[in-house]
Amino acid sequence: MPDEQEPVLNKQAALELCDEDEELFLEIVQAYLEDSIEHARQLLYALEAGDAHEVEERAHALKGASANICAGPVCGAAQLLERAGRDKDLSEAPQLYRVFKKEFQRLLEYLESLPLPPEDG
Repeated sequence: MPDEQEPVLNKQAALELCDEDEELFLEIVQAYLEDSIEHARQLLYALEAGDAHEVEERAHALKGASANICAGPVCGAAQLLERAGRDKDLSEAPQLYRVFKKEFQRLLEYLESLPLPPEDG
């Protein structure tokens, strides 16, 4: 672990993926918030149940979604949980989940500070 905390999100890289379209970026962030919170909740349930396959699936979804918005720390933490699930070895999962949860919370706080578009309906 580096001494300096990595930024929760590389906004410039994310904007480049969106062709510098800030509105599109914010729409993607809104979708991320809606989906990732549920995936994170299901990930915790899977860990509590000791369901390695479900841990792998939920962590994989979180890894991919986090990569799409250039959220490196959450992506990396989810990748470690995905690997634990794939290897069917959840012995380190509680510690890995603590790291994931901390990074995910940092990310959510940052994303929720952005001027997100109002939700439809």
